[in-house]
Amino acid sequence: MFEVKSALLKSLQQLVLKPRCTMCKRFSSGVLCPDCRHKLETCQATVSLTFADNHPLIAWGHYQGLLKQLLGRLKYDQQAQIAHLLGQLLGIAWLENQSYNRQSIVIPIPLHEGRQQERGYNQSALIAKSFCQVTGLNLTLNGLVRVKATAAQFNLSPQDRLINVSQAFQLGSELAKKECGKNIVLLDDIYTTGATIHSAVEALSQAGFKVSGIAVVAKA
Repeated sequence: MFEVKSALLKSLQQLVLKPRCTMCKRFSSGVLCPDCRHKLETCQATVSLTFADNHPLIAWGHYQGLLKQLLGRLKYDQQAQIAHLLGQLLGIAWLENQSYNRQSIVIPIPLHEGRQQERGYNQSALIAKSFCQVTGLNLTLNGLVRVKATAAQFNLSPQDRLINVSQAFQLGSELAKKECGKNIVLLDDIYTTGATIHSAVEALSQAGFKVSGIAVVAKA
């Protein structure tokens, strides 16, 4: 009888602990079940364009559908495991679409200290970790520091977005120790008008660093 109860308890524990899909909550061996993974793939339309001053930009997909929902859960619902999947997908897209210097440094766009404490993590930094595992590029988590507590960008006009993030970044402690002239790849979760990226590029350029590329998960 004891052995039967132990076997039953073990089966129940395995059932409870079996991972579930982040979106539909069905049992899944990964972050997403096959059905949700297929829905995510419909959002993929790898975008390759040129940002201001001829900086190549790669975006994995469009900011819509399941990709938009995943990014929302990553940022606001403490679903940090989503970052690993998105970083892998972005890394694969980067390798397929971009010729690059393997000595480049990847710098995620930082959150302001208060915002990061509130959220518990910087989603772009988590994405960057998986991105670097795939691409083999070097990660510098604290290459930039956000010194200005900016308002949310989503409800601002393009001009107001530029003003909002103007002079929002300074060099971080890790990057200050490295030689100027290193190629930088900036990484962010969402690209909308480019105001945030523009401000980060400006801070790096003024300090003598060259931004050689930009990688984002989604382009609005």
